[in-house]
Amino acid sequence: MLHNEHFKKADTNYELRHDDKGNAIHVYIKDGYANIYRTLEDFIDREVLGKEVEDYITCNMDEDLDRFYAEYGYTWEDAKLFEESLCKKKS
Repeated sequence: MLHNEHFKKADTNYELRHDDKGNAIHVYIKDGYANIYRTLEDFIDREVLGKEVEDYITCNMDEDLDRFYAEYGYTWEDAKLFEESLCKKKS
């Protein structure tokens, strides 16, 4: 399931993607890139408060994020597998 809201400005977007099993990821989209966060707290810390967050994933919004949504689930483990596939793609 998807919940989608414009965030701060019309050119930024926040998405909450979740399934019916309690799994969720938080996605912030801006300037053609997407940051995927494990928790809402991590998202708020980095995007709202400007704090450092250790573990998040950055990808191209059009090509990579669409592939992530089509091929992976909404667990953080799935997101990390997706990140590994991005690293292999760049090599």
